[in-house]
Amino acid sequence: MERAFLLSLGCPKNLVDSETLLGTLRQSGYTIVDNPEKAEAILISTCAFIRPAIEESIEAILELAELKKQGDCKKLIVLGCLVDRYKRELLPLFPEVDAFIGLKALPYISLWLKNGNMPCLALEGPGWSLDHFLRRDLIHPYIAYVKIAEGCSNRCSFCTIPYIRGRLSSRSISEIKKEVEMLIERSVKEVILVAQDTTSYGIDIYGRPSLNELIYTLDKIEGLTWLRLLYAHPRRAMELSEVFYRCQHLVPYLDVPIQHINDKILKAMGRGYNRKEIYRFIEHFRKKLPHIALRTTVIVGFPGEDKKVFNELINFIKYAEFDFLGAFKYYPEEGTKAFCFKNAVSEKEKQNRWQRTMDIQKGILWNKNKKKLGIVEEVLVEENKDGFSLVRTAWQAPEVDTQIYIEHPIRVGSMVKIKITDTLDYDLKGILLK
Repeated sequence: MERAFLLSLGCPKNLVDSETLLGTLRQSGYTIVDNPEKAEAILISTCAFIRPAIEESIEAILELAELKKQGDCKKLIVLGCLVDRYKRELLPLFPEVDAFIGLKALPYISLWLKNGNMPCLALEGPGWSLDHFLRRDLIHPYIAYVKIAEGCSNRCSFCTIPYIRGRLSSRSISEIKKEVEMLIERSVKEVILVAQDTTSYGIDIYGRPSLNELIYTLDKIEGLTWLRLLYAHPRRAMELSEVFYRCQHLVPYLDVPIQHINDKILKAMGRGYNRKEIYRFIEHFRKKLPHIALRTTVIVGFPGEDKKVFNELINFIKYAEFDFLGAFKYYPEEGTKAFCFKNAVSEKEKQNRWQRTMDIQKGILWNKNKKKLGIVEEVLVEENKDGFSLVRTAWQAPEVDTQIYIEHPIRVGSMVKIKITDTLDYDLKGILLK
């Protein structure tokens, strides 16, 4: 087998695994194809964080299994989080699948494909090494996520990550630095640091949170353009203030998933902080670092969230005026502590609360966008589409935030200056400045 197709589902951390796997396959002599109908080996990198992600993964497996019956496919391989979460339960459910490979065993895939000795189920292995990361194939040539740690030790009551990816396991500063240097040599403009909780980085290997030290180290790398930080825990977010003051390349953007504001719900979630600490964090950043765009996520419909508690969350969202916000409906996930919690919220009510939350945030975003009219920004060009260029500023993260439309074809990957001239429902429009 010499032609391989990989479908990557899920979060940026999963994308890093997929890019690394593509690099190992290519180095082993495989041709990576964009069309699964032309592939001899079809691989599906799955997500299993919440129910919709599981449903998407299952749908993809069933759809690509049909190609095995009629196309060139000789091996259909499912890998990643779905395998690590459900393990042997998957084998009888998907007889069309030739192999189920867990996260730790991913480095073995190219070898197994070559020698034709693919196991039905493989969960153990060394995981990726620095050498693997240095050979990764970038799906987005000018943007690269860098996984600074694997797993999580926070044990939030609703979260499946510790059961899928294990406890916190940080990579060394020197290893991450080498990977970032490699990415810059390959013309990457934006390096994005990710982990389940980036502010816990280093606790397991250095005995203390070491994210600031890592950022200072990376900020000194010659040729670095943008350095972005995602997924900071609210309990330790204020410790990042200094790096935003001192670092030249750290973009003015911080993603802090608060999940809720009510003390009773936060305690049931096992988040480790209370509403006063969240208000203190918001007030600190709005006063000391007002130029920084704040993004958050919230969960609606968690067990015990009555209408009064939900209105408390809505009132906080109106007060905080996050630059960007994502809302998720709570799903009871097997294996988590919250799975057995009582006082469940109906699916209909969850949907209503989700819609109200997003409507409130849409109004906040509209007002913020109007204030941006006339400002000049340096942007990264991401895409050319239908005569427009899609660009993004330093205060917009890829894939999850808004974009700016420019009625002018500009080379993808270039950094240019634009002026914001108009607002759309969510996105913005601008003109290229020469």
